[in-house]
Amino acid sequence: MDYMNFDKENEQLEQDSANLGEDINELSRNQAECSQRIDYILGQVNDLREKMGMQKLEFKEETTVSDLNMYIEQVFPNNMKTISSRELKMQPMDYIVAALCGGLAAIIDVFLIKIPKDAVIIRNGERIFQEGSSLTGMLRGIGVDENGKASKWITVLEKWFKVPYDKSIDSDIIGLMPKTHRLHSLAHDPSIAGLVWGIKDIVAGTFTCIDKNGCLVVEKVTEANFMKLFTAPILWLGHILSDVFTRMGIPIPGWSYLQLLQFGNFGEKQRTIAEVARYMYLEGYDLRHLVSMSSTNAVIELIVRLYYHLVCKERPDEFVLTSEKEYVEVKNKIKLHNMLFVSYSVASCGNIAKICAYQGNPTAFNLPLWLGMIKESVTQIEILNRNSKDYETATENRHRIDENFEKLYASVMRKELEN
Repeated sequence: MDYMNFDKENEQLEQDSANLGEDINELSRNQAECSQRIDYILGQVNDLREKMGMQKLEFKEETTVSDLNMYIEQVFPNNMKTISSRELKMQPMDYIVAALCGGLAAIIDVFLIKIPKDAVIIRNGERIFQEGSSLTGMLRGIGVDENGKASKWITVLEKWFKVPYDKSIDSDIIGLMPKTHRLHSLAHDPSIAGLVWGIKDIVAGTFTCIDKNGCLVVEKVTEANFMKLFTAPILWLGHILSDVFTRMGIPIPGWSYLQLLQFGNFGEKQRTIAEVARYMYLEGYDLRHLVSMSSTNAVIELIVRLYYHLVCKERPDEFVLTSEKEYVEVKNKIKLHNMLFVSYSVASCGNIAKICAYQGNPTAFNLPLWLGMIKESVTQIEILNRNSKDYETATENRHRIDENFEKLYASVMRKELEN
């Protein structure tokens, strides 16, 4: 009967036994080859030791690859980091210095920069006085005489550098008034974009602005004069300089374009982003206050980079391989940006606390500090996704091999001396 027939099962067992025998033979051949290689290496080592006047190394006849691996593992740990990689990574002192630097920037932000000028805000029906920045106040004093009027050199600049886009009153443009005309005028933007709009308005005799509702408005003011194309950049720059130190100053680069953002719901008055930007400019959040706020970035960049160049930066030997120099250069840059990221993170947390202390006043927002934080955050993403990781790993593996062999050699020498 079929269920009593074991021929098929016997054939399968015989085949499995044959395969197992072949595998055992293959393992035996491999082990023999490994033993031959070990003997060859041992012979080479002993030849070198003999030439150096040292005793030969002797292993037991039954020594296997596993025994050799166990011996190596006893000499040094498996996951040991190389000395070079440890030195090029962030050390505890580096974290401390970076954090202290960020804390110093936060203190400057809270106690020196503050808000652009003295203000009184109302929260839940309560009037709260908030003190303005002494540093920005000093900058506001430039261009003003002892009587509080514009200095003579300001009036001279205004006279020499007249432009067609300096309109301050127009009933057809919503929101345009003397206090805000520089916010709405695109040519008053102190940037490359502002220069382009300024040249265009000077040559075409127009006034280009974004009104309070976020609409682009272009009005004809004078006749076009293409001969002014060559002098337009000088006129634009001179007019910007004449406006910087006036009472309202000029807006931060790009601030005028925030009038396009007619959405959002912020604060008790449910303001849009455009309305918040307009309120901040009216409260003194201009180019002069931008300079004051930039002092936090200056402190971070100066102290961190100075500490990095004097203390942290590793300088490879002049005669090492080019690949080694490149490896050290990459690791140095990574450490520098790691320190900057820590400093900006601490300072940004301080700015958040400052905004809370000022009852959510948007003028307490430190724009340059957060731009620096965003820049270093992007750099951290680039570091994590860099393409040089394989190259760095290969270099570190070479370091690891060299250091492990040195440690193995020292262990062998120590055992030899003990015997």
